Amino acid sequence: MLYPFIKALVRITTSVFFKRIVVSGERNLPAAGPLIIVSNHPNTLMDPLLVASLAEQRIGFVANAGLFTNRLLRPFLRYFHAIPIFRKKDVAPGEKRDNAEAFSKCHEYLATGGTFLIFPEGSSLYELNLREIKTGTARIALSYEASKGFAGGLRILPVALDYSDAIQFRSMVAITVEPQLEVAAYKATFLRDEEEAVDLLTADIRRALAKNVPWTTGKEQEDLLIKAHAFYTAYAAPDADLHADPRRSLELRKQLAEALHHIRGTRPDLYGETAAKLLSFFNTLDTDHLTPGFYAEPFLRKNKALVCAGYLLEFVLLLPVYLFGLITNYVPYILPSLVFNALRAELEYKAPVQMVVGLVTFPLFYALELWVFGHWIGTWGLMVLLFLIPLTGYITLFYWTEMQRFARVIRFLFLVKDERKKAMLRERDLILTHMLDARRSLSGS
Repeated sequence: MLYPFIKALVRITTSVFFKRIVVSGERNLPAAGPLIIVSNHPNTLMDPLLVASLAEQRIGFVANAGLFTNRLLRPFLRYFHAIPIFRKKDVAPGEKRDNAEAFSKCHEYLATGGTFLIFPEGSSLYELNLREIKTGTARIALSYEASKGFAGGLRILPVALDYSDAIQFRSMVAITVEPQLEVAAYKATFLRDEEEAVDLLTADIRRALAKNVPWTTGKEQEDLLIKAHAFYTAYAAPDADLHADPRRSLELRKQLAEALHHIRGTRPDLYGETAAKLLSFFNTLDTDHLTPGFYAEPFLRKNKALVCAGYLLEFVLLLPVYLFGLITNYVPYILPSLVFNALRAELEYKAPVQMVVGLVTFPLFYALELWVFGHWIGTWGLMVLLFLIPLTGYITLFYWTEMQRFARVIRFLFLVKDERKKAMLRERDLILTHMLDARRSLSGS
């Protein structure tokens, strides 16, 4: 009973934490094993929560052996059928890794029709790029099938995760479930050459995941890709805005990544000039505390007086709701960030730490507030209050975001000089010309 409850709780919590979760290929999810789910790993504990919440069946995990040294974590890991596996950094220098027991436990679990999740990159890093795929998954799968005479029916299910921002609250994530890989299909290669079969299966796993993850070669190119994506969706494809259509927008980001690689190799002069101008454009935006949308035609065509009047009317009408929501939600909202900062954990742990802490603080403070107000209002009043507190909390978050936007509008209208605006518009048009030229070059290749 505990596992279904936790699974339902995870689904509710992730749907609150993320603004949008877009799932593609759900029809590829089998309801039973033996099955190995493989996924990329940019967001530590958030990745297994998202993937496991998709499947109907109970899922076990292959986890880093170092986690099992924690006596508090050990019982939870065992309950969730976590199997320890040793990486190079989990053993002392010069000591040989021995995963024979881990492989044996994986085989036993699969033999019962089990499903487990493994992250074949081996570790979690906050980056878009798909890193090297380790051979452990292929070795487990092929050795299991070999022990069953390649009649064990084992499949590998690639699941790709693509976050708009892996550590940001109310960001978006695309989850793509690829068709299954039948391990028995590698029988002939395995019987001829085991290492060749391992390499072939590993390459196929990587290929399936890479189709749905942007390709970058480092943080510098990743930063350029993020800026190119923001620029292109603001000025060339506004209908592919991340908030309006996250599936299309994230797919466009992947296409831009491929275009950057192509242009970098075939037209380095165009790549270098466009990259320099794009980075300069965003540096100016950062200096002015603005976003690309301020130099988009739809905003420039708006009546600025009406825009300001609309914001002011909105603030006046929603002020009582904002104040009530601020009072009742501020402490549970701010505590997750304070806890993460106090832990001084790596950036990759920001999202899961904040979500887990929020899972405790919000119900706790809501219950406390209902208990306090319960002395003055009746049962019906408590039911209304239980509905109003989270609703006004959401409106408060919206109100605060709108105030930040209005501050940028005021800055753009009254603090940024006209000469600077005209220069930015010229740069915008020049960069857009370069990007469209690059796209035509890619199409003609």
